[in-house]
Amino acid sequence: MLPRSLHFAILACLTLVAVSVGTAAAQGVYPGGTAVLVNNSGFNDPYAVQTANGAGGWLGNGPLLPNIQGLGFAPAGQMLGDRLWLRGEYLYWYTDAMETPPLLTTSPAGTPQNRAGILGETGTRTLFGGPINDGASSGFRTQAGFWVTPQRAFGIEGEYFTLLGDGDGFSASGNGAPILGRPFFDTTNDRETAQLISFPGLVNGSVGISSDTDLRSALINARAALLPTNFGVCAPCSDPDRVDWIFGYRHLQLDDRLSFSETIDSQVPGAPGTIRLNEQFATENRFNGVQLGIVYEANFRRAWLESMLRVAVGNNSQRVNISGNTSITELGVTDRFTGGLLAQTSNIGSYRQNEFTMIPEIGLKLGFRVTSCFHATVGYSMLYFPNVVRAGDQIDSNVNPNLIPEPNNPITGSQRPRFSLVETDFWAQGISVGGELSF
Repeated sequence: MLPRSLHFAILACLTLVAVSVGTAAAQGVYPGGTAVLVNNSGFNDPYAVQTANGAGGWLGNGPLLPNIQGLGFAPAGQMLGDRLWLRGEYLYWYTDAMETPPLLTTSPAGTPQNRAGILGETGTRTLFGGPINDGASSGFRTQAGFWVTPQRAFGIEGEYFTLLGDGDGFSASGNGAPILGRPFFDTTNDRETAQLISFPGLVNGSVGISSDTDLRSALINARAALLPTNFGVCAPCSDPDRVDWIFGYRHLQLDDRLSFSETIDSQVPGAPGTIRLNEQFATENRFNGVQLGIVYEANFRRAWLESMLRVAVGNNSQRVNISGNTSITELGVTDRFTGGLLAQTSNIGSYRQNEFTMIPEIGLKLGFRVTSCFHATVGYSMLYFPNVVRAGDQIDSNVNPNLIPEPNNPITGSQRPRFSLVETDFWAQGISVGGELSF
């Protein structure tokens, strides 16, 4: 189900487009047969125009209009420029957080070993976990389009954008202090417990946790005028308000990674040893589908406002990869095992699934005509990607300790952690700043 805020945003965008279409249809984009006279009154304003009967126009590009037969009128259909446009934008977007269980804990000095780092115990504090990767990300978007017809009634356009990665991380080490632990639920003894990384007289160690979320998109559309543009009448003088249908193909990709690395040195006399552990949870979402939409562009004297609504419908190919390994060195001999703590032989592997998905997106863009061929732009976009897999959701914190790699450790009990593909929804929204060149 779409969030209520997205419902309101889509409704507002649809209302704006509907009102604009109705207004344009009722008033007409241009009065049929109206001639435009270049304003040669001495004012240096490339956008000032006059109609043949002397009424002042609100937009134009006077220097580009040839003075035909000394009359100052532009012949219909002569102007063929402004058919190619290029946009470049800097993105500053926020993305939906990735949820995880508590992944690293600490306890006050003096906490007994049987309570250290354990969730629910007095003084236990979570150092990392919960909602992560929910900050702002930078990125860029490039767009290009070409009007196939001189009247700009039909064209093609392409777009690519990427966010440069939103990630969180945490690292800590201790020689007994501070106390560090990775909490989990012991399914064999039916209780909360923790793997200790740093505890006085028991273990010294270090731990590093890193996460990353990447979002990118590519699309190509055909664009057709919904209302007549009447470019053959006075296209050189101004751009009319216009409404266009868009139809094409879209690819959208969302990737998550969550990695763990540990080094633990035993401090127990008579039992020296070192444990090195690595785990990773990674997810991929690859959407490919058909995209439909509508774009309304309102033109003013030196500015224009573009509102856009598009919806992509197609298949989201989901993939989850879970991996882990442990090496244990004792008395100079190293043994290597598959599995770590939250990634065990019971859930390690690669899993795939396809899901039918509908992805809506809304956008507003305001452009300012700096010159006749360069426009500065600022905008807002919101994208909603349902039915995705996120790395943090694939973690099962219920663990059978008998599966934890250890020399001569008998594998008995339940097969936990267990893999169960968990879906959620994702959104991204933010502002853009850039420019457009037209030729």
